[in-house]
Amino acid sequence: MTRHEQTSQAVRTIDDIGAALAERGLDLDLLARRMRNVSLESDTTGQIVGPPWRADDVSALNMNLVPIQYGGCPLLQSLVAQATLMAFLGEADASLALALPGPGLAMPPVVALASTQQQARFFQRFQSGTPRWGAFAITEPDYGSDATAMRTSARKTGRGWVLNGTKCFITNGARADYAITFATINRQMGRYGIRAFLVESNTPGFEASRIERMAGLRATQLAVLSYTDCEVTDDALLARGDEKPLDDAFSGAQRSWAYFRPLLSAVMVGSCRRVRADLAAWLDAGGTPADRHQGVAGVEASLLDIDRQIAAAWLLCHCTAWKADRGIATSMDSSMTKAFASRVAARVTRAAMDLAGLDGIAACPSLEQGYRDARAFDIMEGTGDLQRLMIARAAQRSTSRPWDMTVVPCNCPATPDSSPVLPTDPSPDLANAHRSGKEIPHDDA
Repeated sequence: MTRHEQTSQAVRTIDDIGAALAERGLDLDLLARRMRNVSLESDTTGQIVGPPWRADDVSALNMNLVPIQYGGCPLLQSLVAQATLMAFLGEADASLALALPGPGLAMPPVVALASTQQQARFFQRFQSGTPRWGAFAITEPDYGSDATAMRTSARKTGRGWVLNGTKCFITNGARADYAITFATINRQMGRYGIRAFLVESNTPGFEASRIERMAGLRATQLAVLSYTDCEVTDDALLARGDEKPLDDAFSGAQRSWAYFRPLLSAVMVGSCRRVRADLAAWLDAGGTPADRHQGVAGVEASLLDIDRQIAAAWLLCHCTAWKADRGIATSMDSSMTKAFASRVAARVTRAAMDLAGLDGIAACPSLEQGYRDARAFDIMEGTGDLQRLMIARAAQRSTSRPWDMTVVPCNCPATPDSSPVLPTDPSPDLANAHRSGKEIPHDDA
């Protein structure tokens, strides 16, 4: 058994994670309480109100998702541990959980595509007492469902590269210090012309031109990023140095989606847990269900059905994370997890509002907020409908079934005992489906 597998098995509860983060100066319970205290105001303003973290917390938050060899927390290297953490924070506030400092979705492409020297320089930037954010920029206004048809271009010059184009729906895009930006050097090459670049927010020609007005998850500040003759150095191009002719940066994007869909699903689980807890607290305090004829047994049956759905979503999320930690390909599993969790979030929040009625919604604003957040969950990391299309296509091409546990070698450049294990690339057939426009990336996590 590898050290990574031992670590993954050792982390079983949020208490383990809280103890590990406490050693780094972060009081996880206090952070969650403060997130909940500013939840409604952050939702109203679309800002991180407070902020909910203390000055002593920033260093640990910045280093979340950072590989262990660059200073990351050893007990947070497994996807199971990360999912457990995100479910806990999502229960405090889903939007703020996704808006906390750290490399975020920028981590997987850096680990998958960058050289050791580039990785060291990137992750060392987060070793700071000042909050820092990373962003993942691939989706474009006219090509959300076909990332391989992107128009953002990268032109080689004598001094480096010049980027031109627009990206949209970028989580934390307006506050990000660094954005991993995907651009094409030749549109005729499809996915094989795509490259990834590290762009700093102060680079001339780079601008967060707009923050989207969202129904939910407002504190994540989904932004439109503009690149106008944005010049970066040669070293901004993420490259390991051992690329083959058919290697492309799009595979790094696919690994990012496969890695973060279980984490986003964990946030959804946490959000549903909060709605369920607030609803039960209101009922226990004497709240009357909207249906006055519904007796105690009916209310308990409704709550039990909510519990079943939340438990099923969490088990699927946990299973996908468990597979990824053991090098099992999880492209289809991550899509299944995200599609199912977003549907559960919609059902649970709607059921809670129907049960509570107008009086309950007025007494528990988190019910209405959770319902709006669930609407936003469905479009993040690929819409639910398109996820189901991907699942169907992957199942048609696969010779195994999703419940098979055959371990396949993990070909990511990082060793499994020193950094997060990224899911392996999809099968060649599925990759061709991506090339023809069947991948649906939205950049949010």
